[in-house]
Amino acid sequence: MTKSKTLLLLGTALIALPLPAMAQEQSDDIAVASDSQFALDRMIISAGVEKVALDTPQAVTALDQEDIDQLQATTIGDLLEGMPGVNVQGGVGQLGQGFNIRGMGTAIGDSDNRILMTVDGVTKFYEQYRMGAFFSEPELYKRVEVLRGPASSTLYGAGALAGVINFTTKDASDFLRDGDKLAVRLKGATETNAQGHTLSGIVATEPVDGVELLGSYNYRRTDDYKSGNGDTVAASATESDSWLVKGRVAIGGNKKHAIWASYQDWISDAPQVYDQISAATGSSLMRRRVHDKTAVLGYVNDFDGSKFFNVEAQVAYSLSKVHQTETTFLGANLEYSDFSYESWQAKVQNTSEFAMGGDWTTFLILGGQWSTQERRNPRVNFDGTVTPGAGTHPEGDMDRYGLFGQLEIVWSDKLTIMPGVRVDWTRLTPGDTVVGGTVLTDKVKDSGVSPKLAALYNITPWFGLFGSVARTVRMPNIDEIFTRSATRPNNPDLKPEKSDNYEAGFTLSFDDTLGKGDRFRAKTTLFQNDVKDLIVNVSAAAGTPYFQNINRSRFKGIELEAEYGIAGFYARGNASFIDGKNRLTGDYLNTIPANDYRLTLGYNDVASGLSGGWTGEFAERQDKVTPGSFASAGSGLATPGYSVHNLFFAFKPQGGVAKGFEFRIAMDNIFDKQYRRHLSSLAAEGQSFRFTVANSF
Repeated sequence: MTKSKTLLLLGTALIALPLPAMAQEQSDDIAVASDSQFALDRMIISAGVEKVALDTPQAVTALDQEDIDQLQATTIGDLLEGMPGVNVQGGVGQLGQGFNIRGMGTAIGDSDNRILMTVDGVTKFYEQYRMGAFFSEPELYKRVEVLRGPASSTLYGAGALAGVINFTTKDASDFLRDGDKLAVRLKGATETNAQGHTLSGIVATEPVDGVELLGSYNYRRTDDYKSGNGDTVAASATESDSWLVKGRVAIGGNKKHAIWASYQDWISDAPQVYDQISAATGSSLMRRRVHDKTAVLGYVNDFDGSKFFNVEAQVAYSLSKVHQTETTFLGANLEYSDFSYESWQAKVQNTSEFAMGGDWTTFLILGGQWSTQERRNPRVNFDGTVTPGAGTHPEGDMDRYGLFGQLEIVWSDKLTIMPGVRVDWTRLTPGDTVVGGTVLTDKVKDSGVSPKLAALYNITPWFGLFGSVARTVRMPNIDEIFTRSATRPNNPDLKPEKSDNYEAGFTLSFDDTLGKGDRFRAKTTLFQNDVKDLIVNVSAAAGTPYFQNINRSRFKGIELEAEYGIAGFYARGNASFIDGKNRLTGDYLNTIPANDYRLTLGYNDVASGLSGGWTGEFAERQDKVTPGSFASAGSGLATPGYSVHNLFFAFKPQGGVAKGFEFRIAMDNIFDKQYRRHLSSLAAEGQSFRFTVANSF
């Protein structure tokens, strides 16, 4: 038996043990104190009709407000790193991180953009050489949902070969208690290793019934942190300011008939290392002002509880922009450059419910999406002239249109069948980029159909089987079609990527097994994703296009999740094992993370509001790499295995005069381990203490 198979069996046995968790609804005080620990019993709102994660026929994970607070995250990557099959790739700071699900990820300079990311339903996208993919602040959000696998493309758009990450911002109703017209929450946090400081303030009000308003501001500063051996890690510092304004107006007193709007703004403006992915350019500093905006106006109407009409619609604006100055060390005739993605978007969908007799119910979701995106890269030279975008960051426009439909056929609490289909069209228009005297004029159009079928059947009240088959198409983007240089042409003949994904798994659910009020939940998912015409940025001789199709690649693996809780004690664990190869050459794909395991043991006392515990992160050696073969930053080199141990403690009274107060301590990497996560280009943080104090008034 191979080492990997042995470890897989050991990991399976570990996760199958009664590992703790918290019940979502628990009337008994002797049971678990917080529902946040029981992730598999948590409602999932992004996969269609609301249902708990255990009954969703695909791999899903959700973080709620308690999870986000407990993590005391500095970056968005800190929120996602603990999910099975989800990893951070590239850099370690706010400006250098990309994300990876099941071996495929967001852009980190090599156009690897097979994850769709949304904020309040607004699709976010950014791609620039030596920069990360998503710029935001963890304190803005109350919920994060990750839908793993390409079946998520149905509702969110062609191209989600790896999955979808949805972020939901805070609402005024999250802070207003019954009858309150005004609530204020103040929060301060510090971190010892990077000398970090965070300040956050929230004001929520309901001046009149049915009108809810929220304003939030966040200030975050950290130095570069030190790794376990005491070395300072470049490109890990943070300097950002962010704010959120959000409102909701109920129409006619019906909270399900409302207009809502939100606007968030994130800015980082400081001297920094040019290469935020790997710091490979050395310690030379330049100035980069990163500005990210998201604005959305939404409308919801359930037509007074109508079974046939439940409409959600929104229009949105998104801008991710990087303004670079003081970059003379990059070469002559370059004073500053702008890199931006600006888009307008719209989406509408309706959910209908049909009673079919007996215990059969059908839900039908129908909708459409539209977006137009501009990619710009103007450069101002020292003589004042303006030069259009560089050939390695070409300008251009992308228009997208999509129609989708998803059925959910439910029989009692036993069977869920979920067919769906999506049709998308894209049109790419080149911008003003001029390379070698050549101006591009060709427009590129593509289309794709993405069908799926998923099902879950609860054979017994404690055992269920689920599976899915999905075909997803990802059309080439502006960077892939128009990138060129004086010696290498662009490739307008790129084919869309086509993914055939298969998933199968089982769920376990036991109550009152080892004691009164205990709960055990587990979910195991096996997947295989065959991608045809995978688009990669290749190193090749002059005359060869930068981007080419690799005919066939295969990603496969297994994800395990389990939770257990009794009388305030809880445990939860997850593990993921992923493999990926180019099926034509046999080369390993350098976007595959190490096999890893995570386990949390803790206790939560309802009466006192005290909680605490231990979390362990364990990774195997990852030496299945192909140096120089379309490697993402850092992952072309083998990494040794490691184990990292963390402790956490919280005091959060649930009643009395202290209700609303919160105090948290975390000790990360308690043994000061020197290690690097495989998909990261830089060493991880050494030993660090985190402290958070917050109070609501």
